[in-house]
Amino acid sequence: MEDEIDLRKYAAVLARQWKWIVGLAVLAGAAALIVSFLIPPTYEATALIVVTRPRYQLQFDPRIETLTQPQQPYKAYPELALSDDLVMQVIDEVNGDLPADERELVVFRERLAAVAGSDPSLVRLSATSDDPAQAQVIANTWADLFVAYANELYQQRSSDVGFFENQVAEADATLSAAEQALVDFQARNPLNAINAELDAKQSALASYFAAQQSITAITQDARSLQQQLAQQSGGDVVTLADELAALYLQVDSLSTQTDVPVQLQISGSGSLADRTVLEQVALLDSLAQALGDKSVEIQRQIDTLRPDILSLQQAQQSAQTELDRLTRVRDTARDTYLTLTRKLDEAKVAAQDEGGEVRLASRAAVPTDPVSPRKGLNTVLGGVLGLILGIVGAFVVDARRPAAEKSPVLATSTRAS
Repeated sequence: MEDEIDLRKYAAVLARQWKWIVGLAVLAGAAALIVSFLIPPTYEATALIVVTRPRYQLQFDPRIETLTQPQQPYKAYPELALSDDLVMQVIDEVNGDLPADERELVVFRERLAAVAGSDPSLVRLSATSDDPAQAQVIANTWADLFVAYANELYQQRSSDVGFFENQVAEADATLSAAEQALVDFQARNPLNAINAELDAKQSALASYFAAQQSITAITQDARSLQQQLAQQSGGDVVTLADELAALYLQVDSLSTQTDVPVQLQISGSGSLADRTVLEQVALLDSLAQALGDKSVEIQRQIDTLRPDILSLQQAQQSAQTELDRLTRVRDTARDTYLTLTRKLDEAKVAAQDEGGEVRLASRAAVPTDPVSPRKGLNTVLGGVLGLILGIVGAFVVDARRPAAEKSPVLATSTRAS
């Protein structure tokens, strides 16, 4: 079985009720037109914002680097434009031109619309009002405040200046304290006196060690000469060569004189050629004994100097360490102060650039044509709505009519197969 609906029935209904359908459509369109004339016109003013890329980046000192975002947050700008804080600023600016019932945040925000343009770097800020001049004022005020708000939010130039001014003031105080501490230390710095005393004692110690080495060498030469003389007869007269060798040893021993209480006193008299071997051996013994006594005294002096030198070295290192520490603190404080000063200058120069990355591309003009109500569109929509209601009403009315009043020709037929 298959049921088929004859559309002629519906056409007949529309044909019988066409006057009511058309009349209702005309009436609805006329009503929409009249209402459109009664509704106050609404005007829309639009300002255009553009988000640019930074043209340059100041870097007076590479030790404090200014970081930039790798990509502009284009999607965030329309939402920021409708933030409570910014909208309240706009209300405060145009407060005198607004009725009392429209100064509420929620009500006033309904006047505003922020959408991205054809390019993500463009933002359209639109404001509506029944007064075209007021719409222009609201849109331009909103655009000006948004530019300043967005630039301050993402670049924070004014806050950067304040931050670095506080840091520079603290660094200056730290540097002054470090410099004063270094000056105070120099007023009691014993380093120069310690260095002079240490140099003198080290020089004396070096002289003692040199004298010890000379005494050792002369003593060895004297013993060697004694061994040579021991091979000769004691009563023989020494040769001129042996006499001269002994004389050279005496001269060398005299050249080792240091500031010690032991003095060399070598006995012997007569001419070079009248001394016997025994006398020459005795002379060499006396020379060796004197040199030995002098060596003992020199060693005592060396033993006395060593702890003094070690103590002076300790005092020297302590004073030098304190000086180095204070100097290092002063240098660090000075570098910090100079770095922050350069960064403050950089922030001040950047703050003087009033353009920023968010700029006003186009100010809103006074709108001449209202955006609503649209009389022609409203009339068409009203007519369409009336037509739809007329058609529905026609079928409802026709469904309630008795069957005898309907034409038999238009009765529904059902075929079975």
